[in-house]
Amino acid sequence: MKISFSTLGSPDWTLVHTLDEAKRLGFDGVELRYIAGTDALWELPELSSGLAATKRQVLDRGLAIAGVGARAHFHFTDAAKRREQIDEAKKNADIAGALGSTGVRLWGDKVQKGGDRDSTLKWISEALWTLADYGRPMGVNMRLETHGDFTSSADVLAILRGCGCHGAAVTWDPANVLAGSGEDPVVGAENLGAYIEHVHFKDEKLLGGGKRELTFPGKGDIPLAKIIASLKKLNYQGFVSLEWEKKNFPNVAEPEVAYPDFIQWWEKNGA
Repeated sequence: MKISFSTLGSPDWTLVHTLDEAKRLGFDGVELRYIAGTDALWELPELSSGLAATKRQVLDRGLAIAGVGARAHFHFTDAAKRREQIDEAKKNADIAGALGSTGVRLWGDKVQKGGDRDSTLKWISEALWTLADYGRPMGVNMRLETHGDFTSSADVLAILRGCGCHGAAVTWDPANVLAGSGEDPVVGAENLGAYIEHVHFKDEKLLGGGKRELTFPGKGDIPLAKIIASLKKLNYQGFVSLEWEKKNFPNVAEPEVAYPDFIQWWEKNGA
């Protein structure tokens, strides 16, 4: 398994600083989510007109782009709104393709007012089909995250089977699953199997009622050892990406503390 970090944990860092720190600390790659304070990545010169130079910077450091995190959701009852989200996700796919990344992380995500579960599943599947078709020539798969109202492996498989296309995969976030559906990671890993192309890794205290408290690895309620064992059983060789949610929880420790802590924990418990 390879390790990366999501830039959700260091949302204000520049791209160059992000790459430099990833190399210095011993990560294999970086998952792009926020850079220089924005998640509209395509608006940054280094991720639009400067993509060729950025790819050289990534490769020169011996790194890889583990994935690109889109902010798009496909749960809207308004078809025009869903099309807008698809168009935005295509911009993330363009970045991934230009940087040699094999995947874009997508959200489904939650049943909206005026919608229902079956219709929402259908809309998500349709968006996945469209985007997988778009990404296929670039070698970029669409990785649906276990997130929102659709965290269980049964829900995710229903969406993927509704899509019925090549290039649709999963970003597995076991902490989201435990907080959402409560599904055991062993069961989730077995059911999703080869669909898992990317893993979000974090520890949390699960406080009930949907409330969660981010912790350093080994300090919370997420069964990290069980998750790692399940991935090894699958012979998983993709990225395990630390998702230190500094952007969402600004009072947690700075990335300068959290990233080295993860490296130390992984060397003892994950590698």
